[in-house]
Amino acid sequence: MKGKLITLQHHADDYECMWNGIEDLYIRDTGQTLPPNFFFSLASFGAFCYMKTPKSELKRMLALGDGRTKQMYKFLAPIVGFEYRHYEYKLFQQAITKAKKEVFAGYPVVLGALDMYHLPYYPKLYHMVHIPFHYNLMVGYDDDAQCIYVYDCGHSDLQTLSYDELSYAWDCSYPGLSKPYTLCTIRMNTTKDKYQIAKEALAKRSEMFLNPPVSFIGRKGFEKFIHELPKLKYELDKEDYDKLLTNMVMFFGEVPTLPNALLGINEPDKVKYGGGFDKMSRVLYDLGLEYDNKSWLDISERFKEGADIISQITNSIVSYLTGKCDDTEKVPALFKRVKEIMTNGFEHLR
Repeated sequence: MKGKLITLQHHADDYECMWNGIEDLYIRDTGQTLPPNFFFSLASFGAFCYMKTPKSELKRMLALGDGRTKQMYKFLAPIVGFEYRHYEYKLFQQAITKAKKEVFAGYPVVLGALDMYHLPYYPKLYHMVHIPFHYNLMVGYDDDAQCIYVYDCGHSDLQTLSYDELSYAWDCSYPGLSKPYTLCTIRMNTTKDKYQIAKEALAKRSEMFLNPPVSFIGRKGFEKFIHELPKLKYELDKEDYDKLLTNMVMFFGEVPTLPNALLGINEPDKVKYGGGFDKMSRVLYDLGLEYDNKSWLDISERFKEGADIISQITNSIVSYLTGKCDDTEKVPALFKRVKEIMTNGFEHLR
């Protein structure tokens, strides 16, 4: 083989693709085991944002958490203790050359965003559905076979991806997330255990939510959104209002995807719509049990309730958008309960 393959123990953890490989490196260097969606939840949950964007196609922007890869890395890297750097290239050959140099030197590299349409090891998506915000960890390459070797969050085994397929998958962009042929180099330099990382990340996120520096984020932004939500149905035309609700629901999912009912598919959803509360509840539950932290176990139960309410909001919005019924007048009160749960939880986590 004209190339190299780095031996690395991989743990599959679906729906956290941009973090899965970095967690592999952390586990390798520390020997720790991690709760599902650990780094993703710590980096994203609670980063509430509500903005008026009248000049954009989407007239209002709402986010319960920050799923932007670069912003998540910026938040969590100094807490975990790793260095990273993004590289963007205009040509595939430039990007793959850099990636191979990293691997040859012994450093796995994060590739992405990638379009899952061109990933053959996802047969239900391959050449069927464009999902241009996926990431994997490149751990090897073989110039003779014209392929790379990757670990992917949705698979336990090492996967092979041809240079041709990679060139297509990598030639994608997603606004605010990634440009074509982007990769990220990682240097893990940490001795912190997962409990210390969680405490520091949750304390920082709590402070940012409870005492935001500007009025459109954190608790202030949430209160503003709840106040304005009942008016939006009349301030916006129906098309813009429906777009707002559709986008809102899409990002409540474990991955940004629409519920089947909005896609005209008469099947139960495989993706859960819990707005991140379900993931954070699991993190706090697992750590609370392991480290005998009753407060975290109690907050885990509260956040589980938050996930249930987000699911109710999702169902209400889907019923409205599909013309089944319109009970969206209940949604502001449900969001108020979500805000109270998040506020109470962060008050006890800081």
